[in-house]
Amino acid sequence: MEFEQDSTLTLPLFLFDDTLSDRDLEQPDFEISLPLDDELLTQLCQNPSEDSSIAISVESYQLTIVNPELADIAEQQHDAQLTLTRGPLLSAVLITADQQTFVSPQMDMMPTFDLGDEDE
Repeated sequence: MEFEQDSTLTLPLFLFDDTLSDRDLEQPDFEISLPLDDELLTQLCQNPSEDSSIAISVESYQLTIVNPELADIAEQQHDAQLTLTRGPLLSAVLITADQQTFVSPQMDMMPTFDLGDEDE
């Protein structure tokens, strides 16, 4: 997955329950879209050490309802964060006011950099 400044990162979210492993990845409950600004890109460029993760709180995001049965959750208060684990692997977590948790599958993520250096 490549990231570009001023683009949008969109990840599917699924209710974290006993049926999660049987869910169709093409049918999420929500999609979370995050604007990739300088600050978020800087945080995403971290690479956690073995057996650790980095939680990144996100304030600016948009939820898109995919499962109409859960439409009322979009109206509730909720908090979102991104999680980086060794790899690096990226996932999103959304927790609602009534403690329902929605998660995205982990995605391989390798940020690329253009440092302006040219081989001579």
